[in-house]
Amino acid sequence: MVSAPPKPNDSTGDRHGPNIPPKRGYSQRGGRPGLNADFMAVCDAVGEARKGNGETMSDVAGRFGVSRAWLHKWVYPALQEAD
Repeated sequence: MVSAPPKPNDSTGDRHGPNIPPKRGYSQRGGRPGLNADFMAVCDAVGEARKGNGETMSDVAGRFGVSRAWLHKWVYPALQEAD
């Protein structure tokens, strides 16, 4: 009797062999969202908030649906390059 082939280790097939565990793939947690927010509008809003319009960074992040960490990682460097 012929036995069934081993089950694949990942979604693309058995490229690792039956006894070698697959490498952990990229798991996107946080980080840059799939920009459905207008980056220039976010930059403008952050610039206005830094000038003191009464809006906090949490307010800006909530308005555009991004995290404060995303603002610090992507927007602040872009604003510093513009200065």
